[in-house]
Amino acid sequence: MKKARLQTMALLILMLCMLFLTACGASAAEQDEEAPETPPQESAAAPETEEPAAERGDATLADLLGEDYVTYLTETITMQMGNRMEKNPEIRYYPIEDNAPLSDYVTIDETTKFEVDEEGNPVIFFPAGTVTDEANGEQSFRIPKLYQ
Repeated sequence: MKKARLQTMALLILMLCMLFLTACGASAAEQDEEAPETPPQESAAAPETEEPAAERGDATLADLLGEDYVTYLTETITMQMGNRMEKNPEIRYYPIEDNAPLSDYVTIDETTKFEVDEEGNPVIFFPAGTVTDEANGEQSFRIPKLYQ
């Protein structure tokens, strides 16, 4: 008889615990439903994520091509000039024709005029008359971007 009474008491305690847990769970769920949703607030101290310079449009040639961009540009532009002269003998580029370095005709540095094309490659511009006859107009050279 004592055993039956202990089992009944244990069952009663177990049921009370389940009832209590259910009530607490329902209460928490009701509070969640009633609470207005507030968007998470951003910390004022959190730094803003900044786009890379190349995507902002204010990239430098060094940003796009690396620290040794002057050498890379000089070699690439000289090669393009030679290719253009082979395809069109009427256009003469002074550095190629005179067998002289490109630096004798133009300066390549942070002030060199360029734009970034839709693929992210720099396009270098030289004023008319600097590397070829003025009649050929401003010269542009698309430079394949180095993938580092």
